[in-house]
Amino acid sequence: MIIYRVSGRVYPHKIDEARERFAELATASRMLPGVVSFDVAQDVTDPAIFISTEVYEDQDAVDRQGKLAELSVLMARLPELLAGEPHGTIFDASVTGPWPE
Repeated sequence: MIIYRVSGRVYPHKIDEARERFAELATASRMLPGVVSFDVAQDVTDPAIFISTEVYEDQDAVDRQGKLAELSVLMARLPELLAGEPHGTIFDASVTGPWPE
């Protein structure tokens, strides 16, 4: 499994547009084979911060998601939406299982 976590601060006057673009990408991504989950949330203490958590079965799923038109649209808009650079981390989870009790 490959897990991406990306966060970024959106200009306050662009929050509605960012929410719309992220929703379009999440909806399209969730339909792809190999995408285990794709969630975008707003920080509860700062609604200008969006956090994406993406879980993929493998690199092929990442590559499929990377070809989505919705991702291209979002990437083209990011310079106008984000107040600064996004921050991301990639995790390679080789072992998965239920939450420990």
